[in-house]
Amino acid sequence: MFVRLLSAVCLSLAALLSTAFPLHAAEPLSAAELQKRLDEVLGSHPTAKRTTVTLKVIDLETGETIYDRGGDRLQAPASNLKIYTSACALDLFGPEHRFKTIVRTDGDVVDGVLHGNLLLIGGGDAMLTSKDLRQLAKRVVGKLGIKKIVGKVVVDNSRYAPRLKGPGWMWDDEPAYYNMSVTPLMVDFNVLTVKLMPDSEGFVYAKLDPPSVSPELFSVDEQTAYGDALATRRPYTEAIEYRGDRKLAESQSVQMTMHDPGPWAAGMFTQMLADEGVAFSAPAKGAAPPARAGVEPRELVHEGPTLAETLKHFNHVSENAVGEVLLHEIAIAKGAKRPDWPQGAKAISDWLVETAKLEPGSFRIVDGSGLSRYDLITADSALRLLKYLNESEDFEPFFQSLPTSEVKLTDADLEGASDQSDAPRVSAKGGSMSSVSTMSGYLRTLDGRRLGFSLLANGFLGNNQPVFDLRQQVWRELVKYQP
Repeated sequence: MFVRLLSAVCLSLAALLSTAFPLHAAEPLSAAELQKRLDEVLGSHPTAKRTTVTLKVIDLETGETIYDRGGDRLQAPASNLKIYTSACALDLFGPEHRFKTIVRTDGDVVDGVLHGNLLLIGGGDAMLTSKDLRQLAKRVVGKLGIKKIVGKVVVDNSRYAPRLKGPGWMWDDEPAYYNMSVTPLMVDFNVLTVKLMPDSEGFVYAKLDPPSVSPELFSVDEQTAYGDALATRRPYTEAIEYRGDRKLAESQSVQMTMHDPGPWAAGMFTQMLADEGVAFSAPAKGAAPPARAGVEPRELVHEGPTLAETLKHFNHVSENAVGEVLLHEIAIAKGAKRPDWPQGAKAISDWLVETAKLEPGSFRIVDGSGLSRYDLITADSALRLLKYLNESEDFEPFFQSLPTSEVKLTDADLEGASDQSDAPRVSAKGGSMSSVSTMSGYLRTLDGRRLGFSLLANGFLGNNQPVFDLRQQVWRELVKYQP
């Protein structure tokens, strides 16, 4: 009885309070009011004190600019650059395009014996995995009928120029996973895994996972080690060293890139073929190769995922390898032979100006991922690109490739909003590296209107958290926009 009476009193009190002090949804903001509020946010936030912050926002329904603070100022983009590469690739190849990897015999096959080499030919599938490679090894036996190779596995990376690293990449990022060498054959994004385990006395020993006959693994001690890592590779070298003088309580794994990943991929495929029962032997010394007249090579083709699926990984995971391979493939699509970074950068830049109508001088593209410190964009160029994509037939696969973020809104902000969808309100690509934090993409307002925004911050100390806080404050104002 007392509980029911108390509940009734509480309900009556709540009704009285809601009549006397009604809870209102956040008031919609006109363009003029929004500009004032954003000026206050950017002017008072600690991030803006020593950091260069630029912000541009457009209403994609009308095409009108509703806020512009330094939108024409060039800034380092970091991974924000990936939207530029994504847009160009979608237009040139289409969302259903698949890049291929080829296995081809370079010699005659007689009674299951290949007299010659087995070629593993890279074709620009940045998503190729070691699991895919193992399936190819099974098909070499099952489809090509090869049981023995009198020769070896040879990786053919001749599709691209031999330079392995992009312009403006930081040399001391070697051998970090995100600073991969770029080749037309990318296995696991050219990132190798070293498994470290305790031996019977607890000391570290190492092996490759998956196994490969290359590169060399060797033990070092404190006096000869390069740095303090349990396993590493010295910059621009091939061999991997591990701390055999250290003890481990349990196994762990270390990932690193290869300087030249071709021998590693060939060694891994060799081991996989051996696991399937394929024997290897060297040609007899001085023996002439079998006659090739009229011999047709046998071939297997592996097709990678669609470009739409690839771009989801590219932008959601921010996988640098995908962007750098796409840059080279874009150059090939534009007629380049064995392209290097400058040819790919020019092809993307020309497309951005000629097709997407970005203003010349409003960006500088030197690689495909934003890893380079030479890359520059403006908020204006990002918005022009986002507007172009919003109106293009490739919008849906591009939009689906973007990571999503929540805007931290209160119940009062949401009360009365005409758009009550649970879908994330922000779909945008961010980018970060030391002293750089950027994000460009789309935002849905409380009344369902789509805005395009680009918020770029350069030149700060410490971590990105203050910039993330600034983003939330900006988004909370933008969602209230209503012309």
